[in-house]
Amino acid sequence: MPIIIQAGQRSSTNDLIRKFKKAAFASNVVQIVRDRHYFTKPARERALKKIEFNRLRKRLHSIKRAKNTSISSVLHLVKRLGTRT
Repeated sequence: MPIIIQAGQRSSTNDLIRKFKKAAFASNVVQIVRDRHYFTKPARERALKKIEFNRLRKRLHSIKRAKNTSISSVLHLVKRLGTRT
């Protein structure tokens, strides 16, 4: 998906560059390029995914046990964990 920045009549080059950077980071393009910079073996990717899942599960458990936590933080973690809870 291309990133399109509309230039106004009084937009300077610096403003356009700033808007482009913001749009590129928002669309996650920079992270994808960084991830593809080096090859990672499929076993390593699975291991990292498992480590992240366990970390999120532990974090969700500690948030549920804590008092005065917002429902939105719990729902956000449940969404990130997916169906494997």
